[in-house]
Formats: sequence, C-alpha cells, structure tokens
Amino acid sequence: MKRFSTFFFSFLLFISLGTAVFGQAKSLAITTNKTVVDGVVKPGEYSFTQDFDDLSLSVNRTADALYLAVVGSTTGWVSVGLNSLKMDGATMFMGFVGAGGKVQFKPVLGSGHSHKDAGSDVSGTIISSAVKESGGKTTLEIALRPAAYIKAGQSALQIIFAEGTEKSFIPHHMFRGSLSLPLAK
Repeated sequence: MKRFSTFFFSFLLFISLGTAVFGQAKSLAITTNKTVVDGVVKPGEYSFTQDFDDLSLSVNRTADALYLAVVGSTTGWVSVGLNSLKMDGATMFMGFVGAGGKVQFKPVLGSGHSHKDAGSDVSGTIISSAVKESGGKTTLEIALRPAAYIKAGQSALQIIFAEGTEKSFIPHHMFRGSLSLPLAK
C-alpha cells in the first residue's frame, strides 16, 4: 500500500509540474494584430494558430472583428464553425474554389449531421471573407462582428472545422475537429 501511495503522490507531482511548465491552453485576447482577409495566412497575422493533421486553424480577435482562418490540405471545400463543438447547432462558413477559379462561399447552420443555408441574420455578421486554392491547399479566411459570437461573460469560444475532397457543399468531410479556445478577460 505504501508503494502505491508513493507512486500516486509522484504521479500527482509530475502532473502538477507538467501543468506549471507547459501551462494551460492559450487564451484568445483582444489584440492589435493586423489581419488581412485575402485568403493567405501570413506568419504573425493571427494570435492563435494550431495544426491538426491535414488542417490548420488560426484565430485573431480585435476590438472590431473576430478573424478565423482554416487552411486544408485539399482542393475541395473547407469550413469553420462557431458556438458548438459539434455540427448540430453551429454557425458554419464553408468555401471552395470551383471551376474556372470561381470562389464558392456560404454561411450555413448545422442541423443534426447536416446543414442548411443560414439566413440574413448570419450573413449580416460577416465583415469580409476570402477563399483561395494554391499548391494543393484551400484557405478560407473570414472576419466577423465579434458581438454576434462572443457574449458578455463567455469564457471560451467553441470552434469546429472540417475539410472535404470535393468542390461542392454537399459531400461529407474527410477530416473534422473541434476546439474550445479560452477567452482572456
């Protein structure tokens, strides 16, 4: 029993030190970073960036805008969504570059394991958006009115992201993920 207690105490100490050394998840603070919504994510443009297998998520928050970017290793569609850690109930933004280089972009609302077109209430929260395809990757950048997605007292921003292989809004994703990003006070 004493051996188990020593092991357990050592384990707790290791976990505590690990948390102190590595810290908690980075939080999203209001910054003065200059984010340009042009379909190209540049180093230092976003205050938060994390890579997930075949997709990279970037987020920046200023007093006037909430910026989101997804860069997927696909020539198909990419998407980013807010206010849910799953598709159901999320407000999502999808995009791809279609035939002849024509950009396809639309806001949608998650409903179960599917989505439907969003109304003007969501479209009215979009400040600007850009979608580009280059080098086998598709990038979607969007600037949103922050008050529509970050409420007073909210402690974290729930984000989902996904990518698919086709140039269509209908096919299922080949990769998806979610993240709860703490908001700095």
